[in-house]
Amino acid sequence: MTVTADLPQVLVIDDEMGPRESLRMLLKPNYQVHTADSVERGLELLSEKKPDAIVMDIRMPGMTGIEGLRRIRQIDPHLSVIMLTGFGALETAKEALRLGANDYISKPFDAREMREVISRNVERTRLHRTSENAASEIKELNNRLLQELAQKERLASLGQASAEFVHDIGNPLTIVWGYVQLLAKKLEDSENKDTSNGSNKELEIIEQNVRLCRDLLTMWQSYGSSDAAPHRPVSISEIVAEVVKSVGAMAKESSVKLSCDLTDDPCSLNGDAVQITRAIQNVIINAIQASTEAKGTIEVSCIRKDFYVDVRVADTGHGIQPEQISKIFDPYFTTKQGKSGTGLGLYITKKVIEDHSGSIKVDSTARVGTTITIRLPLLSS
Repeated sequence: MTVTADLPQVLVIDDEMGPRESLRMLLKPNYQVHTADSVERGLELLSEKKPDAIVMDIRMPGMTGIEGLRRIRQIDPHLSVIMLTGFGALETAKEALRLGANDYISKPFDAREMREVISRNVERTRLHRTSENAASEIKELNNRLLQELAQKERLASLGQASAEFVHDIGNPLTIVWGYVQLLAKKLEDSENKDTSNGSNKELEIIEQNVRLCRDLLTMWQSYGSSDAAPHRPVSISEIVAEVVKSVGAMAKESSVKLSCDLTDDPCSLNGDAVQITRAIQNVIINAIQASTEAKGTIEVSCIRKDFYVDVRVADTGHGIQPEQISKIFDPYFTTKQGKSGTGLGLYITKKVIEDHSGSIKVDSTARVGTTITIRLPLLSS
């Protein structure tokens, strides 16, 4: 049974009872419908109910629909507004579109067309609001990070930890920023065509990486204390799949071809999902950055053996010079000179993998590419 409170909300503003009630009955099964017989009353309900879409008549006594549209845009510039117009008011409807209406429908309206227009515009409003909420969460998270770093700067013993912390947060925030830009482009395009269904994927990845940032923050807040998260059964296959999915936009933007071959087995082990995610994310993002200039390829695989799992990341990037191989796990050593490298990614990764009783192996040829293999012990069946 659908809970009324969870239904999208639609506000109908029309001075005529007939159209108001027709719309209320038409939309009632799928929406919470609020009605107003004047623009003034409609503006009051807008503040009280915060609807996902408004259907408003253009010609009404007192404040007109056009003036009401101006007022609505001052209150909420992204709320979807659909104008109702009689056959003789086509020019007025076009004026409404110029003033920021999202659509208009002629009276008498077709029920099927009305449902489709309402559905499309409700989704559009919700997409905008979800995007704004994600941006707000990122801003709040950034403020918390600044506060945490300010506190930890007083402790000399956490100098190294603070540097690792900044590095860890950088990866998911880079992913979030890439998808926010992609989503902004899709929202711009949605003015001309419906792209809302495809944008849900970007929102899920944004939310996933904001959650990862929060988990990393929680992990670093407990640094050095006895409150660190205990190891629990986690699926390596699932973690690899989520990381590959989240960096997809970054790889595409860099013209890097990213492919993934995962075993059907979950490959479960006792561990910390946040720690393992940061380690695998470091390796794959390093591979993307190494392959960008050559517009190369990256192959990620997760293969189960008898008692362990191998996560393999092979790229066709610039590779590593032979004399540098022995140094790549040292803190602050980087081959990304002048490219914002911190030299902490592989150092962190090695530490995480060893904390999970695993090993990490690097095979690389300069100007040919690099293959990194992470081996982790599995839970006994």
